[in-house]
Amino acid sequence: MLKNIIKYSALLGAFLFCTTLKAQYTQSSYSAFGVGDVNWGGYSHNAGMGGFGISYNNRLYLNNLNPALIATNFEAVFQIGTSFDSRTYNNGDQSYSSFTGGFKDFGFSLPIKYGKWNMALGLSPYTSVNYGILQTSTGPDNSILLSQLDGNGGIDEAFMTHALRLGNFMVGLKTSYLFGSIERDTEYLLSGIPTITFSSTIYNERRSFSDVTANIGLAYKLKFNDKQFLNFGAFYNLEANIRSRNLTRLESQDINGNVLSSDTLKNNLDTQISIPKRIGFGISYEKSQRFAIGIDVQTQAWSQYLDESGQTSSNFGDAFRIAVGGELLPNYEVSKAGPRITYRFGIHYERTPFLINSQEVNDFGINIGTSLPLNGIVGVSNINLGATFGNRGNVTDGLMRENYLKLSIGFSLQDQTWFARQKYN
Repeated sequence: MLKNIIKYSALLGAFLFCTTLKAQYTQSSYSAFGVGDVNWGGYSHNAGMGGFGISYNNRLYLNNLNPALIATNFEAVFQIGTSFDSRTYNNGDQSYSSFTGGFKDFGFSLPIKYGKWNMALGLSPYTSVNYGILQTSTGPDNSILLSQLDGNGGIDEAFMTHALRLGNFMVGLKTSYLFGSIERDTEYLLSGIPTITFSSTIYNERRSFSDVTANIGLAYKLKFNDKQFLNFGAFYNLEANIRSRNLTRLESQDINGNVLSSDTLKNNLDTQISIPKRIGFGISYEKSQRFAIGIDVQTQAWSQYLDESGQTSSNFGDAFRIAVGGELLPNYEVSKAGPRITYRFGIHYERTPFLINSQEVNDFGINIGTSLPLNGIVGVSNINLGATFGNRGNVTDGLMRENYLKLSIGFSLQDQTWFARQKYN
């Protein structure tokens, strides 16, 4: 028991250390709109399958796509993940590249009643904002007006999930606390007129968010025999009316960055935004401890998103995401690590919520992944790797094309001894 306490204390300490160093795990110029880029869910092992996982979960890993599938974790499971994003942007005239990455998510599940009732706690991103855009235009007397737009932050989700298993039927309820902040800066500078030096004007907006929401999930395993199953899964994520507090400042700075004047336009103005409900369903075929393959569909009517003024926006339309993926499972009956490596594959297609000049912004990616077993650690532990090669948007009608490579790196540990009664200590 003492060994278990030390081990999980070390894992929790690593998690707390990572959260203090939390960085943006993804990036996109389109996250300049609304509350940013949507996270459709999934841990590092799901990333290798295109985000597939609404109807299927391997009991060695956690699942945050469908709350009901927490019931597949008979033993305690710990999971933590990071993500890295390398992206090239092209607007048809010029291109540039950027890189970001950092801590992404964490989860821990434990059995309340073995094989019947499980609970999970976790932290994951809900939306993400991370962009930097430079715009130039011609000012008076052939001067140049520079506009630098920067944004960072997002909304995070801390959740608790309870799931029950009733034979081959599973039901789960996830309650979530949404919190976070988004900061946006717009800097204007006029230059190019001889003998005149202009100060820069900076418009700074910081919005803080907090609210609670819930997600209800169902899953069913249609059993053909002891090894083969047809799995069905679905979830319903409630609409979230999120409290928003707005602090807005307008500053004037000289060429050295010294503040010449500062005005507060909004001082923690209390408003509300409304994020629409999300629905997902999936189906998969599973040969137990050998392979699984399936398809997921998620939809969210972002055309019904309401901003702080209670208005819809022409920059948002209805979004959906399709993921097709699977995994070739290892041979757990051998002691060598090589035959126990898991291989994953998948593709995804997403119509993002963003409408730019009435044009849809679509996202397509090819995904691969693997889990590498770690011997010598108590329990069943794996390093989980996922890679996505994809693109988003295009270069017509004022849009930006983004080609990206995302890498997901995670660690998972299933421990069958944590709640077992110890004979010796």
